[in-house]
Amino acid sequence: MTPAARIAAVIEILQDMPDGQLAGQGLRAGMQRRRYAGSGDRAAISTLFWQVQRARARIDWHLDAIAADISPRNQVIAALVMIDQQHENLAHLFTDTITHAPPALNDNEQAMAANLAERTLDDAKMPVDVALEWPEFLLEDARTAISRVIDDKQSVEAELAALLDEAPTDLRINPIKLDDRRLLRDRLAGRGIKCYATSLSPWGVRLAKRTRTDELQEWKKGQFDIQDEGSQIAALLCDARPGMQVADVCAGAGGKSLVMAARMQNKGRVLAIDSSAERLERSGERLRRAGIHNVERKAVDDKWGTRKWRAKFDRVVIDAPCSGSGTWRRQVDARWRLTPDILARYQATQQGLLEKARAMVLPGGRIIYITCSLLASECEAQIAAFMADAPELEMADIGDIWDDTIGRLNGGACPQTATLNASGMLRLLPRRDNTDGFFIAIIQARLR
Repeated sequence: MTPAARIAAVIEILQDMPDGQLAGQGLRAGMQRRRYAGSGDRAAISTLFWQVQRARARIDWHLDAIAADISPRNQVIAALVMIDQQHENLAHLFTDTITHAPPALNDNEQAMAANLAERTLDDAKMPVDVALEWPEFLLEDARTAISRVIDDKQSVEAELAALLDEAPTDLRINPIKLDDRRLLRDRLAGRGIKCYATSLSPWGVRLAKRTRTDELQEWKKGQFDIQDEGSQIAALLCDARPGMQVADVCAGAGGKSLVMAARMQNKGRVLAIDSSAERLERSGERLRRAGIHNVERKAVDDKWGTRKWRAKFDRVVIDAPCSGSGTWRRQVDARWRLTPDILARYQATQQGLLEKARAMVLPGGRIIYITCSLLASECEAQIAAFMADAPELEMADIGDIWDDTIGRLNGGACPQTATLNASGMLRLLPRRDNTDGFFIAIIQARLR
């Protein structure tokens, strides 16, 4: 494909996406219709497509400011001009003389491109929510959460802006089959895949650039899995030990179950609970490949009860459904689909899950509440409301648990202060820690 044909493909993919479709799904569907495209073509199409997605609010603000239509074609022109600095080349990329190129620019489009060339993508006149590509109704919620762990306003907004960057790809070794991440690093290096040890997780390896790994022998043998470093940290802080009874609530595809089962050395039981039988089925293949056999999967309906599991578990891990705002580097367009009503439903679900965990945990056990959210209303506020009427529970010291788990495995130091650790709550941040945005709260059930 010519560079012009690649641009035409991006415009067509954006035009063909139905309202409400996930951007990643739309891109995959567009690629499937272009099976003739080579790897270089696919990479170029993907790059431009995601440039538009990551700058959507800012591009649309500029188009609106110059009274231009907000359309896929104009969004792509704006990205080429303002991000790729291609204004001088537009006549060669939009032309009727190259097969499969987008049609030549008309007079209005030429004037629009010239106007955009005089602008910069990040404009000081933009509202803060536009500049940060954040939904306006969520901005104060996120600022409240991050300002709890970071003092100055500029750094708080830098954390929000970090979600505009592309997320790294992290791998996690399976210690049942490979006991040192340096072995994985060296084996991948032997295959020409550059990577390095993660700074916090003792089991993590980060790829220098995105590379397909599911065809490698090490993958097929279950020596590693793909898992963000923040998710690895959250699972390790659950402090699952051999012989324990652990409930993994909302277990999904089983990423945290894999970590906990490995820490338990396949001794004891992890009960993986989820309302989606399909997600649990996907986890089965991962468990088999990893050599894990102490995970029991249980599909439940949306109104599942706790009577048969009351006071049965040493650890109750809640990977709570949430806004996913901490993962917006990966789910770029998810921010624009979140509404106040959807957020309220997540919050109600979170409250219900905490009450279920309260019933399921043994005296002396722990509840671990995890979200991939940067919103206080889904995290600190939920824990404060829950603990206000739970005299049999107390917040654990995350610093001590970090030392007992990640520290003993020679991982990095806990990234927040001892005072914050004593609160029992930890935030991992995309800029400070270069992980997805995670919130982890650890609650101790008192002995009775």
